[in-house]
Amino acid sequence: MIPTAIGVLALTAATGYAVLCALFWAAQGRLIFGRTTNVRPLAPGPLADQHEVKALWLDVAPGVRLEGWVARPQNGRADKVLLYFGGRNEHVGWAGAMTSYLGPWSVYAFNYRGFGGSGGNPCEFDAKSDALQVLDEVRRLEGDAALAPVVMGRSLGTAMAICVAAQREITQLVLLSPFDSVRSLLRQRAPLNSVCWLLNQNFDCIDDAHQVKAPTAILLAAKDQRVPHSHSARLASALGNLQHMSWVAGTNHKTLPRFAQTQARIAALLNGTASERM
Repeated sequence: MIPTAIGVLALTAATGYAVLCALFWAAQGRLIFGRTTNVRPLAPGPLADQHEVKALWLDVAPGVRLEGWVARPQNGRADKVLLYFGGRNEHVGWAGAMTSYLGPWSVYAFNYRGFGGSGGNPCEFDAKSDALQVLDEVRRLEGDAALAPVVMGRSLGTAMAICVAAQREITQLVLLSPFDSVRSLLRQRAPLNSVCWLLNQNFDCIDDAHQVKAPTAILLAAKDQRVPHSHSARLASALGNLQHMSWVAGTNHKTLPRFAQTQARIAALLNGTASERM
């Protein structure tokens, strides 16, 4: 009687674990990408009110349309073009405000599938495929100015930015809080993490990083508990043309992109006035 009861309990536990594994396998795209809530604003920079922001829509698959924005100089003449990829849980509606630090640039950003007004559900394969389509659309809209744009990514978005830089010609790559792989981050938090073997979306950035030829700059948060600096350093070691790597005082993982000093440093790097060099 007792062995039978133990067997039933063991079978029930095994079945429950199998169900949880199946749910994780199916839902990990949403778990990894998260969900957008509010648009976190960026405080205007010294060149505020010199640009205008326009909403964009891009069809990337049957029935799937991405929501995006472009900020352009009011006189319509942009010297350079920046394409930005956001991080986990990030609504990128704020990204156009970077122009108030950059000057006569056009800045583009699109929400991932399932974020904001974008349709569909996010996953690694689709996000990287969409990123390449977004770059091609930016080139079409900007013409010659965007033949080789600057590409920037933050946190999870660095995987998309590196993927684009590995497969398309770009002028420069800027990475905020980059990482080596999702699997590596999970193992850092729990060395015996039982979900690592279930990952079907690994976001292994090292292989793509080896293919990047564009000059690259990396900015890190001074205190980052989400992406430890050791993971960013591992990614950095795979880049063949890393020209700048520094951390921004007073920042953490969440505040890094919308910190005034970060934006000032990005502007200096992209406009060729940065004093810090590796």
